[in-house]
Amino acid sequence: MTLARPRAAISARRLQEPFARLNWPRVVLLLLLLGYWFFVSRLERVEGNLVWAALLFPDLSPTQAANVTFSPWLTQLAELFHPRVLRHVIPVIVGWQLAVQAGVSLMQVLYDCPDRKTAADFLRRQRRDRVGRLELPYTVLPHNLDQAREESILLRVGGPVPVVIPNGYAAVTERNARFMRVLPPGYHILGRFEYLLGVVDLQPQTRTANDVTMLTREGIPVKTDIGLTFAIDPGDEPSPLRPYPFDPEAVRQAAYAGAVKANGQVSSWDDAPINKVRGALSAWVADHPLDELLADMNHEAHYLMRDEVINKVWPKDSEGRLIIKDGVRPLRFHVGRLNPDDTISSQFIEYWLSAQQREDQLAQAKDSARLAQDLEATRIEGHMLIIQALVEGLRQAQQDAGSRVSGYILALSLVEALRQMFNMSAGEARAVNESSNRLEEELAAVSRRLAGLQDSLERPTVALNPSRPE
Repeated sequence: MTLARPRAAISARRLQEPFARLNWPRVVLLLLLLGYWFFVSRLERVEGNLVWAALLFPDLSPTQAANVTFSPWLTQLAELFHPRVLRHVIPVIVGWQLAVQAGVSLMQVLYDCPDRKTAADFLRRQRRDRVGRLELPYTVLPHNLDQAREESILLRVGGPVPVVIPNGYAAVTERNARFMRVLPPGYHILGRFEYLLGVVDLQPQTRTANDVTMLTREGIPVKTDIGLTFAIDPGDEPSPLRPYPFDPEAVRQAAYAGAVKANGQVSSWDDAPINKVRGALSAWVADHPLDELLADMNHEAHYLMRDEVINKVWPKDSEGRLIIKDGVRPLRFHVGRLNPDDTISSQFIEYWLSAQQREDQLAQAKDSARLAQDLEATRIEGHMLIIQALVEGLRQAQQDAGSRVSGYILALSLVEALRQMFNMSAGEARAVNESSNRLEEELAAVSRRLAGLQDSLERPTVALNPSRPE
């Protein structure tokens, strides 16, 4: 039973196929013509026996000819093809030819055919609704579709016509300005008045736009270069049998994504993504000032900018997947450096130089203040050390000479202590400021003055006193 049902279904389909192939309007017209012919033959009341008797036996009188009988098939044939009957068919034949010629004229005017022969072939193809077995198909691509339409009225108006869609492409057809089907790569036969709307490239597309002008929050124009790589939503993973898979709904949306430009030309689906990205980038730049765009545009900020622009055009759902719009999936997005005009750049360079100079002056002032504080602390510490050294030198001189200390010894001790403190202070001053020639000159002058002071001290003369043993 399981095998009997499919066999019965196949047999039923085979019986229905001849009836499905019949041109029922033509069959009805033929039946009407036969009925009309039979009616006029009866209307004329032609006697078939008399006709055959007059043809075969011309010497017989009418009475004798009436008594002659022939086969009913012969009498019926004579009654149908008698001139009195055929004259009624002449208007039908003439009307049929006039209708055909009127149809050809209508096709020529309605579909802008170059001549009546082309219009007649088109009308004959539409009446037959089939293609020849040896007819070569048209290979259609996005760039030659318009040329193929100019060459073939069947592609310009609609089939039946055979077409070949190359690998990596898909086509969309419609009938009566309504979507009909999506054609995958391969050989196809377009039906009657099935119009080939467009061919969509399934391979990745790259579009660029150079010197795109945008306005910042302050209204300052900036320019950049952008590039976008995208493709039709594949829907499935590629395979050896389907290297370029596609989602039929994505192909349909891409085929109907064209728009009419200001110059009257119709843009294709692959022009829309780069324009949408350009608009989203312009909106993002309009929300930021120029200082932020030029100062904080490092690698990470540049990546965040691209991510935000892509999310504006193709947002993500709750699961983090891209929401495909117009059947297009983005693959890569590139944005160049944002460059203002030359006048704006020169103004910003001057501003940055002045700001840098102010920062350098502030840093130098801070260093000078810190150096002055260090020098003041060093000077105070030096005074303290000088006083300590003097006190220590006098104490050492008193300890060495006892209570009998002469003024000469104290002066020499004082000069020696001053010399030691001067050498220590000079070493610290050189460590603080190594490149000052004036400091070196001052230190040399002080050293010479100390040397001269030591030389100017005269040892006192001691008077001879015999009573004293020394």
